[in-house]
Amino acid sequence: MEGIVQQSTARTLSQFGGAKCRVGTKPLLSFSGTPFDEDGGRSHFTLAKSMFIDFFRGGDAKEVDVEGLQWMITFAAVEESGEGEKRDMIYMRCWRLVTKRSGQRLPRVEVEEMGPRIDFRLGRVREADDGILKDAQKRARTSEARLKKNVETDIVGDKMGRIHLGRQDLDELQTRKMKGLKRRRDALAEDDGEEDVENIDLVRRSNDAGEDDFDSGEIDSKRPRLGS
Repeated sequence: MEGIVQQSTARTLSQFGGAKCRVGTKPLLSFSGTPFDEDGGRSHFTLAKSMFIDFFRGGDAKEVDVEGLQWMITFAAVEESGEGEKRDMIYMRCWRLVTKRSGQRLPRVEVEEMGPRIDFRLGRVREADDGILKDAQKRARTSEARLKKNVETDIVGDKMGRIHLGRQDLDELQTRKMKGLKRRRDALAEDDGEEDVENIDLVRRSNDAGEDDFDSGEIDSKRPRLGS
């Protein structure tokens, strides 16, 4: 893809006054304009966006320092029509982020253009074949361990898992055996046994008393006789 620089509007870094970002600062990239998202991601604007990201991304950062966010690059996509032809333009601007006191918890952020300033006109575009594009987009396997399904680690560091079970039959559920309940049942059984023994003793005593009265001849005459 050709990106033709417009010499009439181009300005270098030295042509802008003021402070600059520190060397080694990683920039923030901003893409504005509907042409970057049109045609299902296969337009020349999308190809230019991918190339800019690969060029300015740098290395992967594991940690981000807020004070290091000082550089931002903006890309604006515009489709212009003039002099009987259509021109696809991308305007690139570089900004320096300045934080100032705001009297609140969050600081006030201002932007200052620090250069360079480049206007690109997209020229000829030659897309790769589908097979070559697919091979170029392949990613190598990393040595990082794959995340296990339904297994996670909390903030303390304990590993927690999630198990999916089928429908359970509560009638066949094995409950926990408690010694306290078992002792209570044994105590109730002993009390029932003692009551049965007392009842048996009372019956025996009453039977013995009836036999003694019969032997001594002391029979209540007021009792009705059977058959009379």
